[in-house]
Amino acid sequence: MHTAPNPQVDSIFAQWDKTDSPGFALAVSKGGKLVYSRGYGMADLDHNIAIGPTTVFHAASLAKQFTAMAIMLLVEQGKLSIDDDVHSFIPELSGSAIPKITIRQMLHHISGIRDQWILVTMAGWHLSDDVVTRKDVMKFVKQMTSLNFCPGSEFSYSNTNYTLAAEIVKATSGVALSEFCQKRIFEPLGMTSTTIIETHGEIVKNRAYGYRGTYPDFEVRMPNYDLTGPTNLQTTVEDLMRWDRNFDLKTVGGEVALSAMQTPVPTYPGSSEGYGLGLFISTENGRRIVEHNGRDAGYRSHLIRFPDQQLTVALLCNLALPDEIPTLTKTLVRQVAAIYLGGPQPAARQEFVARREVAVAPASLTDYLGRYYSEEIDTAYDIIPSGTSIAISRPKYDTTDLLPAGPDTFAMIDFSIFLPFVLVQFNRDAQQQITGFRMDDASDEFISLLRAFRFSKVQQKVF
Repeated sequence: MHTAPNPQVDSIFAQWDKTDSPGFALAVSKGGKLVYSRGYGMADLDHNIAIGPTTVFHAASLAKQFTAMAIMLLVEQGKLSIDDDVHSFIPELSGSAIPKITIRQMLHHISGIRDQWILVTMAGWHLSDDVVTRKDVMKFVKQMTSLNFCPGSEFSYSNTNYTLAAEIVKATSGVALSEFCQKRIFEPLGMTSTTIIETHGEIVKNRAYGYRGTYPDFEVRMPNYDLTGPTNLQTTVEDLMRWDRNFDLKTVGGEVALSAMQTPVPTYPGSSEGYGLGLFISTENGRRIVEHNGRDAGYRSHLIRFPDQQLTVALLCNLALPDEIPTLTKTLVRQVAAIYLGGPQPAARQEFVARREVAVAPASLTDYLGRYYSEEIDTAYDIIPSGTSIAISRPKYDTTDLLPAGPDTFAMIDFSIFLPFVLVQFNRDAQQQITGFRMDDASDEFISLLRAFRFSKVQQKVF
């Protein structure tokens, strides 16, 4: 569909609207009708192919809402209950330390199951360099000796929940999630350019390559995931508008499924933001918002709805944007929305920056030195001297300094892309000997992605 230029909207994306830069595809719907769609920048810098509204992008975590819908369609068929124990569907959980967890708890991210991307990176893998498969994730799930918290008691975003949900779809329906969604969701809604890929090497027509870097120096950066559920959705902004329209027309899923998807649990006590089934729900400036974003390798995505104002903005990007407020997709979609809503711009929630003060170094550091092992990730970390303090040495990653932060407690800054601020607390036995340590994510004031992850001391010195 051709839409007249909107210079006010176009100005938001001007820095990427070049013939030598990756960029964005954008679509805006008002009152159920597409009112604006455009591409900015290039889909393929090698072959000078520009981005347009029909360009296909890897949409990362936007996949979760489709996985949630697949589950709800199976509920509608009577093939499962959303409150069934996941152990009933996943043989790999038999004999594991994971207690009873319901499908509902997984889809709401209140299961306590640890996040797969955090686990693989802690074990020394590099995302988008090392291929991560469904079997790899199931191996880590089976090795879990504990959860982040008791199921149902807290919220913690975990991609593992949706990998397991995809397994449940396959076990219940007899077909892979990709095929199920194709026949039950994409085809009925006319989403002809949308698919879910099972492996990262699949050919996708008209797909934009993903990139990273800063202008004018870019390099290709593609996801290497051979799994479905939390990611691997390939779609266009115009197809996302067809999906958005379903929330009003209820062609797929009906009132029961769509209502359940938009019924949130709080992300933390007292929060105005909650998580439904594959969707964040919040209120900003008196307006109800339903949204989700996505981040994988050289791609970013965002789909945001203002249901009461009947406004939707879809944004797909083929560049790993800097993690700064002005370039976050949640900021960009709100800037676009403000043009159509009028009045002040809806402000994206400022991300919490953890305290990074450090304490005076303890008198002796030698007690901490040695090798420590985690059964959950089958990996050893070494605690070694580093200047006036100590550091963690781990497979395939640079050494990370431990900064004193209290009695037997240290802080790590930029441990990984998922854990920018981590507390490490050493444990002692009755004889005051160090027996191990635990790691806790302290990057966010309210939501922790890693809790009480334990390593046991297995060797006194490693140097």
